[in-house]
Amino acid sequence: MTGRNRNTRVALLQALLSASVDHDEFDMGATKAWLRDAGYLRSVDRKRFNRWLADIPDRLQELDLAFKAHLNDRSLEELGQAERTILRIATYEITHTDVPHPVVINEWVEIAKDFGAMNSFRFINGVLDKLAIAVRQTAESHE
Repeated sequence: MTGRNRNTRVALLQALLSASVDHDEFDMGATKAWLRDAGYLRSVDRKRFNRWLADIPDRLQELDLAFKAHLNDRSLEELGQAERTILRIATYEITHTDVPHPVVINEWVEIAKDFGAMNSFRFINGVLDKLAIAVRQTAESHE
């Protein structure tokens, strides 16, 4: 993926981290202003960023439910904010876009190396791999 796609994902992560902390107080305008001032909106796919930023916060329960089954022995509450937010955005990409699953998984694993807890990228990789398999199996059964 290009740097622009990665920059878009990182900007979404930064924006949605604040939404995951306090969804009721999430101010999209203030968040976008902060991202712009901090330089996170340089070289991003603005159309995709704006569309996903508008859509993902309204789908948090749906997204959590989609990946929750693949957490093994961990609960949603045990996840760090960065890991939960990465899983939410990656799950959105896997379930609501046509980006190839291996690309989504690879990109978010790399981002988790930079933003997640130490070695959380391995956990992220495992959850997303299982989710992608489940999504593919569901799609194949509907064909």
